[in-house]
Amino acid sequence: MSEGLSVQLAYLNFGLVMVGAVLFRKYMGATSKTCLLWFIYYIMYYAFGILAMGINGFQTSLIPTFIPIIYFIGYFVLLSNKQLFKEFVYFATVCFVLTAIVTLTLYLFNFNLIEQDTQEWAIDRADGVYGDANNAALASLVAFLLFDRVFRPKNLLLRVVKIGIQLIIFYSLFVTFSTTGLFAFTVTFMLTNYKLFRGLRLALFVLFVILFYQGLFILSSEVTNLGLTKAQQDKIMNITNLLTFNFDKVDNSGRGDLLHNILYYINENPILGNGINFSNEHRGHNTFVGNWVDGGLLTFLFFLFLILTYYFNALKLSINLRFFVISVMFIMSIFMISLQSVINQPYLLVIFVFMAYLFHYNKTEPEHLSFLDKD
Repeated sequence: MSEGLSVQLAYLNFGLVMVGAVLFRKYMGATSKTCLLWFIYYIMYYAFGILAMGINGFQTSLIPTFIPIIYFIGYFVLLSNKQLFKEFVYFATVCFVLTAIVTLTLYLFNFNLIEQDTQEWAIDRADGVYGDANNAALASLVAFLLFDRVFRPKNLLLRVVKIGIQLIIFYSLFVTFSTTGLFAFTVTFMLTNYKLFRGLRLALFVLFVILFYQGLFILSSEVTNLGLTKAQQDKIMNITNLLTFNFDKVDNSGRGDLLHNILYYINENPILGNGINFSNEHRGHNTFVGNWVDGGLLTFLFFLFLILTYYFNALKLSINLRFFVISVMFIMSIFMISLQSVINQPYLLVIFVFMAYLFHYNKTEPEHLSFLDKD
């Protein structure tokens, strides 16, 4: 696909969301109060950010920063319709699973989307349709959690199919060699399989953990004999060090230096911030700190409050949905520590809208969530 056609399709999607938000208003239901907090956040971010730009003289293009907001508004309107909320969940699950499969396929064919060709050298890390390994890892994690929650097979054949698809999704995560992604997967897998923590299942789970760590030690000792590139070997050792709590040996890929550099700008303008998109252009690689650098202290504190609201609302859900939402929020939060782009990407931002409406329907019409709450 040519770059020009890609851009045209992107603008077409953007236009469809805007038109849809306007035309769909008469089909709207009651809206989510959690979503309203996002509107307050955006007002604060742009109010302080524009003021900071005027004072500090920082210049950037504001128009691209409105793209995720338009998507947020579009899905804020769309998901207020309870029937389309259900259809969205199924559709989003299929889309995320397909992107995980595409990520794996491109990697296996050694195909790089940026170069639009098969590479003569081995690609160290799968970066999928996102052009970034960590974003690809995050999308695969979302795919795994959505598929696990939505697809609840009742017979042995479908269970085998489910396990097969989950293994494919996990492999698409593994080939990103994302330290953050594999750590998040370990934690969320334990959360979503909470039923293992009792009786014989608990004993089997303990056995699984022992075998898992034995496998890590074997993998780390044989890493040089697996035909991996140097970068892949380093990532395997990095993941092993993280999961075995050898944090002093974990390589953060220079993000510590990036964070240290961006903290200088917080010290310069801690209250007002430095301006919209400032941290992104200075490669802050941290969504939380980025909010402080861009929009100042009050914006940062409100963003923390917004994220914590999701966790508190998750505690009010049934146990199945509770661990599902906490798992999704955990991976979003852990990647927000190492990525600037989580709330800037429409395909991730709509997940926050989805969870906000999940809280809404749990309070107003809990029976409508039965398709997600089933065992």
